Amino acid sequence: MTRKTLIVGFLVLVLGAAAIAFGMMLFQGQDDQPAAEPPPQQEVQQLTENEKTALEAATIMTTWHPADDFNRTDAELRASHLLTDERANRIEQPERPATGPEWNEAAQHNATSQPDVEINYFTDVDANTVAVFAEWKWITDDDSATIQSNEERIYYFAFNDQGEIHDYTYETTRHPQRTNP
Repeated sequence: MTRKTLIVGFLVLVLGAAAIAFGMMLFQGQDDQPAAEPPPQQEVQQLTENEKTALEAATIMTTWHPADDFNRTDAELRASHLLTDERANRIEQPERPATGPEWNEAAQHNATSQPDVEINYFTDVDANTVAVFAEWKWITDDDSATIQSNEERIYYFAFNDQGEIHDYTYETTRHPQRTNP
């Protein structure tokens, strides 16, 4: 063995012994000490007023009653109180009713969409714009049936200085885990 190898080996041995001694000191007398206080819970991030309004709007806009609603635009009309008058007046009701297997099945079972919405902090938006991620499932009044949706939406709500939504848009995508091949 070389001298360098002996020195390195000695240092490893000394450091190992020191680590063991330190660990023994930490655990010695632990039974005599009261239990440590749990760490304080992390502060919940406070939502801004615009974020609260955006969550409310997205919830209303993704709550549909297919047995009663002509189409999905009815929900947008129900959220018009959160919009500027100018933007609310631009909501156009399509001439055709909503269709599609999910909508038709929900209507047949008298189901209502139950949205789950959250602020989408991962979207790069302007200072006065709030992005909201929304997904939903369909629940019957008597909870006898649940229909999973294979769609989700990301809403983009633009606010004026008075905290009103002066414009919005959304994109609908397929839910990656629920899409049929």
